[in-house]
Amino acid sequence: MKNCSVLSALLCLFLGWSPVIGQTNNEMSVKGVALKAEDNTALGFASVSLLSLPDSQVVSGTLTKEDGAFFLQGKKGLFVVKVTSLGFEPYWSKSFQLSANNPIDLGSFSLASATTTLDAVEIQARKSQVEFKLDKKVFNVGQDLSNNGGSASDILDNIPSVAVDLEGNVSLRGSQGVRILVNGKPSGLTGISNADALSQLPANMIDKVEIITNPSARYEAEGNAGIINIVLKKDQRKGWNGNFNFSAGHPANYNTAINLNHRREKFNFFGSLGFRYRNSPRIGFSTLDLINNDTTTSLDTYTNGNRGGFSGNIRMGFDYEISQFHTFSASALYRLQDGFNTSLIEYFDYDYLRQLSLITTRETEEQEDEYNLDYQFEYKRTFPQKGRSWTTAFTYSSGAEEEFMTAENLFFDPEYQLLGIAEVSQQIDNGELEQEYVLNSDYIQPFNEEGKFEAGYRGSLRVIDTRYRVDEWDAENSEWVKLPEVSNEFLYEEIIHAAYAILGDQISRFDYQLGLRTEFSQIDTELMETGESNSRQFFNFFPSLHLGYEISPGSNLQWSYSRRVRRPRFWDLNPFFTFSNPLAIRTGNPDLNPQFTNSLELSYLKYWDKASASASVYYRKTNGVITRITTVDEAGISYTRPENLAEEHAYGLELTYSQDLLPWWKLNASTNLFRGTIDAGNLFPELRQDFYSLTARLNSQMDLNKSLQLQIMANYRGPRQTAQGSRKSMLYTDIGLSQDLLKNRATFTLRVSDLFNTRKYRSEAFGDNFYRYSEFQRAPRRVFATFSYRLNQKKKPNRQRRGGGDDDMEF
Repeated sequence: MKNCSVLSALLCLFLGWSPVIGQTNNEMSVKGVALKAEDNTALGFASVSLLSLPDSQVVSGTLTKEDGAFFLQGKKGLFVVKVTSLGFEPYWSKSFQLSANNPIDLGSFSLASATTTLDAVEIQARKSQVEFKLDKKVFNVGQDLSNNGGSASDILDNIPSVAVDLEGNVSLRGSQGVRILVNGKPSGLTGISNADALSQLPANMIDKVEIITNPSARYEAEGNAGIINIVLKKDQRKGWNGNFNFSAGHPANYNTAINLNHRREKFNFFGSLGFRYRNSPRIGFSTLDLINNDTTTSLDTYTNGNRGGFSGNIRMGFDYEISQFHTFSASALYRLQDGFNTSLIEYFDYDYLRQLSLITTRETEEQEDEYNLDYQFEYKRTFPQKGRSWTTAFTYSSGAEEEFMTAENLFFDPEYQLLGIAEVSQQIDNGELEQEYVLNSDYIQPFNEEGKFEAGYRGSLRVIDTRYRVDEWDAENSEWVKLPEVSNEFLYEEIIHAAYAILGDQISRFDYQLGLRTEFSQIDTELMETGESNSRQFFNFFPSLHLGYEISPGSNLQWSYSRRVRRPRFWDLNPFFTFSNPLAIRTGNPDLNPQFTNSLELSYLKYWDKASASASVYYRKTNGVITRITTVDEAGISYTRPENLAEEHAYGLELTYSQDLLPWWKLNASTNLFRGTIDAGNLFPELRQDFYSLTARLNSQMDLNKSLQLQIMANYRGPRQTAQGSRKSMLYTDIGLSQDLLKNRATFTLRVSDLFNTRKYRSEAFGDNFYRYSEFQRAPRRVFATFSYRLNQKKKPNRQRRGGGDDDMEF
């Protein structure tokens, strides 16, 4: 009955406007499609107003959809339509008489780009930093000073609701299991390890980031927390255009990113080249208290290391318009890495009286070589019927990673004098090979005025072969001896077949999108050392529902539901994974099951002339939560491996607000307040967590003069509970200053990341026989200097308002 009450309340919420929606008998309609004059593409989210004549009073208004289409209703009379969007000259229709027998179709019309001169200042529009759409938020990051000189990880860490942890893992609204896409598809850029790839991809190659918290059935079901789509730069303007970015930072961090585009007639060629060299220090400390037979011993660990090396990527491709209704695209991407990591770990053993008894050091050097190759081919067929299309794409990715580490253990007394214990020398060889084939086919069929039916298929095959070998030096026989208990070869094969269908339409001010996705997946693993194999199959349904209601122009209500999955990755299933720290061993779990999440979200969006705001209430329930659980044996060795917990509930309120406080000062802020409950009773009867947490972000951009801009960004992450402990709060600040040069064709930027050196990851964990506190710093305060030059482009300075609409917001 309780669920019925909730459902009834939601129905009443939307049906409460039924008188508005239903009373259309005496209303007449106006429709049309707005296009950009420069390239004849759709002009989405422009402001459309229906004005009565002769008094020019606004009778009705709306925003154009993503395809530029709009639909208005009004009473009988004489009217004119006005369409405005930032960066474009206003469009005025001819006057027309509206009546029941004379619905008006304005057809397709174009808005010219606005480039005017006022007091010797060029007035142009930059793209909004944030755009709200029915099923996603789009962050245009190209103009953000906080990204200059950084990586894709830095960009994501500065986006509301997204966090990047110490190891580079990405979470959304406090939950991991995020699906990372590049240009809407899995890519060799992310390869085997998302964390490593994101840290190597220069930020200046990225155009925008799409955050999809409740994906529709169109997207893969993988990623229980949602999808993050990274869109790389590519321009469609005619002739040559592009940009060149060169950055130097301290500690050693050097970036080069070049993006070029050439369009002529039916061809569009694009390419990008990125290089990065870094050498980042990493420091950490942890203390472990081990309870054994009513006595407590302790182990303090200090870590000092450097992680760096060279990485580069090159991407080339073209679009070819075969004919009016046929387009073919192809692209290739190659990424390589030559990494070098060093570390010194010091262990201090204390007895039950807290007296130092032994000091052990472990010094490691690691060479890490990696490459990824990615091919994408796409054919798109359009039809005379507007909006109808069929797209087929094929992607092939391959990659290899080779890591070779040497490690040496030495033993000292409390006075740091070398003991007579023989040193331990080890060699660790880890290699991975990956291949992935993906085929997509998508069909879109419009109907009625705004209706659309979509259907598609996706098939993928992924094969990974990883080997892990540890050899130890046998001084007596002067030879390396393999340690079979920690050496293995692991084979992983994943096959997924998926089909989906989506139905969407607009009824007056009401939008809906209903979708269903089915996925069959088969995962096979084999441990070559022992011959153990595991094969599992899953067949699941993933429905989605998105509803939208335009209360008034610039005021929208949205509601969405989706079901998602996070399947165990190959490193989650590999029972042997790492031996870099012999006192802290991480392994996989071959018996791990997928986790499933049901997600609900209700959002309200409001736009004013110089401000915008959104409020989202969301709820997620996850069954079989995949999380890492740590146990410690009597010798003080910790073992961490992924387990399925019973369930997790997350309740949250996310608020964002942006405003032009003054013509030269823009401010945007966001916060996410959430409650989480974790039930691990299936593993530990008493292990249940119930907590509240908060994240917040404030971004201030100030134009100090016509060509000088200052940006200050502050991020706060509140404390939160984990399955076995907690993560402490963290507050850090970034600041950037940019100066335009060479008649606005170039920009010099100086940026400081983590200005006050407070970006430290602190956590604590509990177990039946241990307590551990850890503190690590992934990278200390960093300083970057960046020079950017734009080919056949000029930086678009701050705008002056020319009407309302979604794209008029610049934050």
